[in-house]
Amino acid sequence: MAVIVDVFPARQDNFGYLIHDTATGRTAALDAPDAAAIRTALQMRGWQLSDIFITHHHLDHVEGIGELKA
Repeated sequence: MAVIVDVFPARQDNFGYLIHDTATGRTAALDAPDAAAIRTALQMRGWQLSDIFITHHHLDHVEGIGELKA
């Protein structure tokens, strides 16, 4: 399995992470600090979000979940 990890700025003081499996086409967000930043990163790569993995419950890690699930 080959994966691509995309790291991008999110919020004013954080980063977002996308993990893309090239074999299956699935893309996971590692935490969801900023839905708009995640959507922009996905669009730039031509990927679709399939999963969200949350490391812990702090606001700067979960703030974008609701918007991404909508």
